Amino acid sequence: MNDDEKVPESDIESESQVIEDTESEDLTDETVETIYREGRAYLSGPDADKISQQGLYGSRQENGELELEPIEILHLLERKRIVLKTEKGEILTARDLVNEIFPTNPKIWTQYLVFRDLRSRGYAVRQGYGGGIDFRVYARGSRPGEAAANQLVYVLKDGDPISLHDLDMVTQTAAAARKKLAFALVDQNGEVNFYKVAQVTLDNRETETDE
Repeated sequence: MNDDEKVPESDIESESQVIEDTESEDLTDETVETIYREGRAYLSGPDADKISQQGLYGSRQENGELELEPIEILHLLERKRIVLKTEKGEILTARDLVNEIFPTNPKIWTQYLVFRDLRSRGYAVRQGYGGGIDFRVYARGSRPGEAAANQLVYVLKDGDPISLHDLDMVTQTAAAARKKLAFALVDQNGEVNFYKVAQVTLDNRETETDE
């Protein structure tokens, strides 16, 4: 049995924002170029160090490149930290990226709204690792690679059902990892609300019978 309880707003709040495509004329001196390949963005050298911010973005590859996930790309585009280019030099916007990723991941936009909400509150966030988990969330002040995530997040869009199988899967995954579990519910206005989920086991009791 699962008991859902809304997380207090003092812990995780909700807000509504709208992403805008990043155009070349809006770029700043801090903007660096990334190369888009097969759903990921790559950069190297000092630019990779600048974007990595000691582990808050991307993962290092064996060749030294920094690899960015689609969610991270969208966030960096919105913040005008990167410009996304194809290997042929064509500039891609956030809308281009969403349109390309959507057929294989229909949750990409909903996931991004949750990712951005969490990052705006000072949390380091990483992609989930299977078992239905969308994100791993680190305590404020903690960094991936230096500490373990302490919360797992499952993303839901308002109106989309979750099956009992999926519900059981994510709760079991969180329990096995000994992490707190939260559901992120995104409404039609793009506002994000978080609900913590606790797994409760009821003791078996013998049925009393009359002698």
